[in-house]
Amino acid sequence: MRKLLPVLFTISILCSCAQPRVVDEVNMSQAIGYDMIKDDRIEGMFVIPIFQQDKMGKYQILTGTSSTTSDVQAAVSKKADKTVLLGQTRIVLFSEKIVHKIGMTELTDYLYREPQLGNRVLLVIVEGRVKDIIRTKPSNTNVNIGIYLSNLINQQNDTGNGPDTNLHLFLGNSLENGGDAYLPLIKKRGNDVAVSGVALFHENKIVSKVNTRDMFVFKTLVQSHRRGIYKFKLDDKNKSDIVVESIRSGTSYHISGSESHPSMTIKLKIKGQIKESMRSDNLTNRKMIKKIEQDMEADLTKQATRLIKDFQKRNIDPIGLKEKFHAKNKRMTYKQWKNIYPNMDIHVEAKADILQTGVSE
Repeated sequence: MRKLLPVLFTISILCSCAQPRVVDEVNMSQAIGYDMIKDDRIEGMFVIPIFQQDKMGKYQILTGTSSTTSDVQAAVSKKADKTVLLGQTRIVLFSEKIVHKIGMTELTDYLYREPQLGNRVLLVIVEGRVKDIIRTKPSNTNVNIGIYLSNLINQQNDTGNGPDTNLHLFLGNSLENGGDAYLPLIKKRGNDVAVSGVALFHENKIVSKVNTRDMFVFKTLVQSHRRGIYKFKLDDKNKSDIVVESIRSGTSYHISGSESHPSMTIKLKIKGQIKESMRSDNLTNRKMIKKIEQDMEADLTKQATRLIKDFQKRNIDPIGLKEKFHAKNKRMTYKQWKNIYPNMDIHVEAKADILQTGVSE
C-alpha cells in the first residue's frame, strides 16, 4: 500500500492539472484546409460543427490568413467568438499549389508537433483550390464536409483501391532514407468530390501521380489487401469489360543477380470473384474462367510493369523496393541504390484465381 501512495499522489496531481473543455465553449475543428493565395500568404479553413439539437449536420467554416501554417489557427481564434482547437480533426487538406510552394516537410512538421492532433489524422492533396472542396455541400447526407471527406477517404482505403495512409505512415515513408511517400488525391467534379488518384512524393515535393485506372495495381504493390475493384478488357473480338472484386491480394519480392547487377522478380497474387461481365457466355464454364484469369494476369503484368518503369525513370521508389533489396544486402548504401535502381531488371509475374463467378448455374 505504501508503494502505491506515491503513484496515486502523482495521478491526482496530473488529473488536477488537466483543463476540461466543454464543446459549447470552444470551436472544435473536424477538418482543416490550406490554400496558397496572393503575396505568398496561406489561407487556412477550419470546419467547425455546430452542436445544437435542432441543427444536426450543421457546421461553420472559419478562415484566416498568415505567412505560416502554424499561425493560421491563432489568426482565426483572434477573430472568432471561441478558441479554435484541433482535438477532433480527422482530415487535413493541402492544395497542390501550397505543396509546390512550401513543401510537405515543412507543412507536416507543424502537424506532427501539434499535441492536439493524433498521428492517424488523414492527409489529402487537392487538385485545384481547397476552398472549393471545403465549401462543397455533400448531397444525401446530414454530416458536415469534414466528416464526409474523411469517410470518403476511409471508405476508399477499406473497401476500394486507395492505399492506407495517414500522418504517421506518411512521415515514416518520407523521412526514411531514400523513402518516397504518397497521399490520396481528390478533386471537385461538378457538385461532388471524388478521389482522383494518388500523389507521389520525392524530396518534399509532388513529382508524379497514379491515376484511378492504376490505383488497384499500385495498392497491391504497396500492401496486402482484401478489398478492391479491378476492371479490364477481355482479349476477345468485342473487347468485353470484366470487373473483378478482389477477395485477397498480395505481393512477394525475390532478389537475384550480383551486387553490381541485381534483378528483382515481383509476384502479384490476386484471388477474387467476377463482379460484372459484359459477355453473355455462361461464366460457370471452366474454360471461359481460365480465359478470364489469363487475360487478367496479362493485364496486371502490363500495368504493373508500366508503373514500375515510370518509377525507375523518375528515380522514385514509392513501393519501397530499396528496403526489400536492403534486407538481402545490408552493406548497400543509399548512394549505391540510387545508381543501381534506375537500370535494375525488374520482372513482374501475376497470378489470378477466380474463386467465384457471382452468377448461378
